[in-house]
Amino acid sequence: MKKFRLAVAIIFVLPVFIPTVLLALLSGIFFLFRLRRLGNMWMHFWLDITIWWIWICFGAKVIVTGRENIPPRGTKVCYIGNHQSMMDVPALFWAGLWSGIIGKVELKKVPVLNWLMMELHCVYIDRKNLKASLKAISTGAENIKKGIPMSIFPEGTRSKTREIAEFKAGSFKMATRAKAVIVPVVFQNTRLLFEDAGSFRRVPVYVKILPGIDTSVLDDEGMKNVHSVVEEKVREAYASLPCVTR
Repeated sequence: MKKFRLAVAIIFVLPVFIPTVLLALLSGIFFLFRLRRLGNMWMHFWLDITIWWIWICFGAKVIVTGRENIPPRGTKVCYIGNHQSMMDVPALFWAGLWSGIIGKVELKKVPVLNWLMMELHCVYIDRKNLKASLKAISTGAENIKKGIPMSIFPEGTRSKTREIAEFKAGSFKMATRAKAVIVPVVFQNTRLLFEDAGSFRRVPVYVKILPGIDTSVLDDEGMKNVHSVVEEKVREAYASLPCVTR
């Protein structure tokens, strides 16, 4: 089934990236003339269309709840969620959580995607290199201070078992250094779209946005334990969402 999903991606999804590249060039022109807001609006528009097509090709029905918990524009914000699948990022954007992503350094070599990640203010992280990892977290924090939302998956990698792994405390430094609002985000069933695809049926994918935690008002003890608090909230919400089996 995974091979079938991959074939679908090659046949139906990848060709979409041809007009996507042309549309991306228009965004680049807006950015070149310092029309960043207009460029971002255009980029979000064509990305929404691309993601919508991805959902059709992979048989996803995406249900988003908690959009009222998205902070107002201009808020220093960091989205933190569990990580099941490569489909988590499209689901994040589809929910309206446009942000830079802390992504693995290998993605820097992927044509088109690397340009898109640059325009979205994504930051590459090499988890095998401590110095590089610390620099990536610092860069992400600076983005947040500038008003650019950032996202990170504190488990460090995708869960192959769909069980949530321990949240790494270091992943929260990006938010706490910027004194940002941490918004927990919960993903359920995204792994069934590709990595664990097992049937032709439509998959209900759930994205739940939880109320934010303002780290600027936390004391030292609160800062120290914020990763545990967020992990607990994510686990509780994750358990409440319908889990579809293959």
